[in-house]
Amino acid sequence: MGYNKITGILGNRKFFQTLWVLALPIVIQNLLISSLNMIDTLMIAAVGQNEVAAVGIANQYFFLFNLMITGIAGGCSVFIAQFWGGRSLENIHRIMGLGLCALGTVAALFTLAASSAPQWLISFFSDSPAVRQLGTDYLVIVCLSYVPTGITFMFSNGSRAMGEAKLPMLVSACAILTNTGLNYLLIFGKLGLPAMGVRGAAMATVIARVLECGLIVFFCLRPGMPLRGTLRSYARFSAEFIRNTFRTILPIVLNELCWGLGSVMYLVAYGKIGTHALAAANITSTVQNFFMVLCFSVASASLVMIGNKIGAGRQEEAQSDARRIVRLAGLLGLVLGIAIVFSAPFILSFFKKLSPEAVRASIRILRIFGATYFIRQINLVLIIGVFRGGGDAKASLIIELATMWIIGVPLAFLGAVVLHWPVEWVVALITLEDIIKFIACIIRLRQNRWIHDIMETLPAA
Repeated sequence: MGYNKITGILGNRKFFQTLWVLALPIVIQNLLISSLNMIDTLMIAAVGQNEVAAVGIANQYFFLFNLMITGIAGGCSVFIAQFWGGRSLENIHRIMGLGLCALGTVAALFTLAASSAPQWLISFFSDSPAVRQLGTDYLVIVCLSYVPTGITFMFSNGSRAMGEAKLPMLVSACAILTNTGLNYLLIFGKLGLPAMGVRGAAMATVIARVLECGLIVFFCLRPGMPLRGTLRSYARFSAEFIRNTFRTILPIVLNELCWGLGSVMYLVAYGKIGTHALAAANITSTVQNFFMVLCFSVASASLVMIGNKIGAGRQEEAQSDARRIVRLAGLLGLVLGIAIVFSAPFILSFFKKLSPEAVRASIRILRIFGATYFIRQINLVLIIGVFRGGGDAKASLIIELATMWIIGVPLAFLGAVVLHWPVEWVVALITLEDIIKFIACIIRLRQNRWIHDIMETLPAA
């Protein structure tokens, strides 16, 4: 097969250039977050085991909040991508205003709950008085970062949906480095500052999030920037506009929530097998998340590319790009999957204190993950990237709900609780979910029913 034949199948130079410009900054941003989150955890671990448990528990509450705001901001970015393709700045400002109102409301409610009943929230996860007190100390401070975090998500997603991915990456990198530096100073009490432990970690997060919010808003609203508008332009949305937009946004929010809760249920099932199984699942989950950075980045870039094409009225190009993205995602997934399969023992060699049983289970889980990685990558790119970019959020939700909650979660408990299988066998059983999801996604793609010009459904301002 000649070079021109291969490039024709995978994409032309313009296709790769667009995908590269969008995906690379997102890859770098996600890698920074993953790497420096690990450093933050190590800093807290140096203080004590109770502190690690307390911060981990408080972050479960943030995980739920993060799913909500990711869904809302992601739903708004579907509209912004198509509006940008049609160069409709008026509608971009309207959806930005609606998104900011929705995110601000959700963030305020989460902040209110965390500040008024922190011990009650922490008590869901731990009975230890020491852990509950530390978790309360952390949560009442860190919840002040929720509102600026919601605003940051909206402007970052809006910027990326219009093809500007470098700005959110640079702002995020600045915030992450600030957070890490302040963690070192405030947790351990360096440069004459008092050692504040978990409260210092919470304060560092709040300061970094406020800085991040200020920077992204400042740069996005500079004169000449497409997101810059008047307060009136941001507030020009009617009840009909809200109804029509939330028909797309709400399924994405529900999709994120259902996926998050499903992931928790998998851990519950693994916990029924034994401590070594839960340890293996947690460790391999961390490794998998690191490798999934590429998946999420390509998916985010796909959403923008597909949305821009549909908004510009170039549906045939969107269909062609979608097929190229799937082929490219499959190829990347195959290469990385082979790398995971062969590097699994080396990766686990870094975890010195695991029992031999947990190490063996972890290696087998990683090899199962590697063998099916290309399927996972294609599924993720289609559901989060292509279908959402095409305005087909309802189909994505149905596919995700049906496969995870009707197939995946029941199979996890069947293998763990009824059949009493080893954790790696249960993980292998759950891969049936990904296979069926893959079949459903490919059928949906070939039907071409995922393309919806959502601009046509919205009322005029």
